[in-house]
Amino acid sequence: MSQDKENNIGEIVIEDQVIAEYVSDEVLKFDDVSRFIGGITETFSKNILGREPAASGIKIQREENSVTINVHIIVFYGVNIPQLSYDIQMSIKKALEDYTGLKVKAVNVAVEGIDRSKVNE
Repeated sequence: MSQDKENNIGEIVIEDQVIAEYVSDEVLKFDDVSRFIGGITETFSKNILGREPAASGIKIQREENSVTINVHIIVFYGVNIPQLSYDIQMSIKKALEDYTGLKVKAVNVAVEGIDRSKVNE
């Protein structure tokens, strides 16, 4: 799917993969995020087809000139999940609106699990 914008000299297209890369970069700026985690279709793609999805754990839904972003993550043990989720939402919204000009309708953060690998550090 692409986002079309028309101007006097042509068309501007922002692909979902570009949006997903911005989202990924923003989320991974947070040290309390361990990793992204995909859903069932991404697990199927990886296990059955042998392919790693390009934007694992990130879903993009478009409506005219706005987007809804769904992010599925694993966080490290001991973090303040509500605060981290809010910070991620605001960071994604600002980056996408600044860099793409798209209106961000919603950023949904699903914390799918806890990574305890840093508990004893």
